[in-house]
This record gives sequence, structure tokens and C-alpha cells, in this order.
Amino acid sequence: MLCSRGEYAKAKCHLEKALAVSQDIGDKEGEAVDYTNLGTVFHSLGEYRKAKEYFEKALALSTDIGDREGEAADYGNLGTVFRSLGEYGKAKEYIENAIAIRKDIGDREGEAADYGNLGNVFRDTGEYCKAKEYYEKALEIRKQVCDREGESADYADLGTVFHHLGDYENAKERHEKAFVISKEIGEKRREGSCYGNLGIAFYFLRGYNKAKECHMKALAISKETGNKEGEAAEYGNLGNVFYSLKEYGKAKGQLEKALAIRKDIGDRKGEGSLTET
Repeated sequence: MLCSRGEYAKAKCHLEKALAVSQDIGDKEGEAVDYTNLGTVFHSLGEYRKAKEYFEKALALSTDIGDREGEAADYGNLGTVFRSLGEYGKAKEYIENAIAIRKDIGDREGEAADYGNLGNVFRDTGEYCKAKEYYEKALEIRKQVCDREGESADYADLGTVFHHLGDYENAKERHEKAFVISKEIGEKRREGSCYGNLGIAFYFLRGYNKAKECHMKALAISKETGNKEGEAAEYGNLGNVFYSLKEYGKAKGQLEKALAIRKDIGDRKGEGSLTET
């Protein structure tokens, strides 16, 4: 799909044509899918209000035609949009609606995904113990349905929560589990983020040389996969590691590289900060 390659303008054009056809022939189910896909494109572009508008149209249609699976997906998508807008109360409400429908129709994979999304909301609001609870629920289901990719994501999320709780040993353990699975299933980009997260855990455990090694591996994978945001994060992480090792010249060089990439891609956040992915 064009969206997966970041060709959002082309994707939007094709989806708008598909929507016009669905409306012209009276295909309500197809129309709902087109609204959902357009919402996804706008969300990827950071146009959250526009995404909300399309997901709401999809939800109205899914409800009208009795498509419970589509209705659950639309509630989940709206929850994700409200999270992006910082409207965490609404995000929680919509994701909980999605979970209720997933349980009702027996969609275990969707239920796990929504538990993970609910965990993200609680993580954003600093409710780390609550986030941990939902990530663990998601992980339990992922194991039951043999969703290895989801399992890796949940371990990584749990690692991040333990990091915020100051439990770096448990953070390291979860990130190691995420890494093993990502390597096993060939998820290269996630493998890179696992290296980065492990580097951060080692950093806070004062294992600076081990942290450096992990961030170097993460940087190599970010370059290999064309992940410019990840590349910037790893230069920043390496800058902090070199600073802790009292190699100030190297620290300055790494942070300058991070800054240059962030300017190039228009990322104004967290210049030179330790960044979990």
C-alpha cells in the first residue's frame, strides 16, 4: 500500500477516488472502509482533526450497517486520534468501547491491540502502574494467539514502563525479550529500536560501554532501514553516553549530527535527549 511507503498524497488521491465510487454505487461497507483508510492517512500526516472527521464518518456507517468488527476498529482508531490530540479522557472512553465490542464478538487479536493502546494512554498521563497492567493483559493474549510481532511490541512497552518506574533491571529484561522475538521474526526496524532501548537501560545502570555498543548497533540498523528519526535519536543517545564517559569532543560531534537530522526532517522534539522508541 502507498501509505506504507510514506506516499501519503498519492494514497489520499486514490482513496478519495475509491470513496467516490463506493458512494456512487451505494456500497456502504466499502464507503466505511474508505473513510477509515483516509482517516489513517490523515493521522499519519499529523492532521488529527481531519482524521477524526473521517473516522467518525466510518463509525457512523459501521454502526448503521451493523458491522461490529468495523465499529470496534473505528472506536479504536478514534481513541488513538484523541490520544494524539491530548484528549486522554475521550481516548480512554473510545478504546474501552472498542474493547467491549472486541470481547462481544470474540476478536482476541483486536482486544490485545486495544489493551496496548489503552496502556499507551495511561503511559502518556504518567499512570505507569496502570499502563503496566494493560500491557500485561495485551501480552497475555498475544501469547495465546501466537502473535509474535505484538508480543515483541508489548515487551518493549513494558520495558519502557519499567524504565519510567526506575526499575532498570526489569526494563532491560523486557527489552531483551522484545529483541529476541524481533530478531527471530525478522523485524529489522524493531530490532533496531530494541537495541536502542537496551542501550538506555544499560546507560541508567551505568554500563556506559555496553550502552555505547547497543546504540551503535541501533544506529547501524536505523541507517540500513532508512529510519531518519531513529538515526537522530541514536546520535543523541550516543552523545549522552560519550558525555558520561567524559569523551566530550565525541559527545559534541554526535549531538551535532542528531541536531542536523532533526532539523532536516522537521523534528523539533528532544534534541540530544535519551529517547526510547
